[in-house]
Amino acid sequence: MVFFKPLTAEDAKQYRALRLEAMTNNPEAYASDLKTEQNRTMDQIREHLSDPDVLTVGGFDGERLIAIASLHRETLPKMAHRATLTSVYVAPEYRGQRISRKIIEFMIDDVKRSGVTKLYLFVVTTNEHAIHAYKKFGFKIYGEDHDAMKEDDGFVDEYLMVKYI
Repeated sequence: MVFFKPLTAEDAKQYRALRLEAMTNNPEAYASDLKTEQNRTMDQIREHLSDPDVLTVGGFDGERLIAIASLHRETLPKMAHRATLTSVYVAPEYRGQRISRKIIEFMIDDVKRSGVTKLYLFVVTTNEHAIHAYKKFGFKIYGEDHDAMKEDDGFVDEYLMVKYI
């Protein structure tokens, strides 16, 4: 049975390992890259997991971290109702079990208490599976960012998506 909880600095080692797996398996889905993530120190990772404006949630199967996602809350008072979903990843052998949906639902329940009513995300336009899943969850495309990220073989476009909660 998979359970979810906010990650803390104590989870840094498992988080780093799963983040590196994500960068290896799906590099096109992330703004960061494997080399950058490999160069992040454990202190930097612990600092990220301790940031009060970032909610990073992990999905666990027993002791094993098998899914991660982060929500970055806006800090300016006029923007405090907004947050951006980033870095969603589920280990391949756990895909198809609605774990990404459950982790996002967990995050929404958490941030609603802090006044967040609007979630944003950015997804590569060729990632049809993720786009379909986000639409089923209530996200809507509101724009397209051409040449959003530069990959080794050229630029990729992203859809800008939003969900009101």
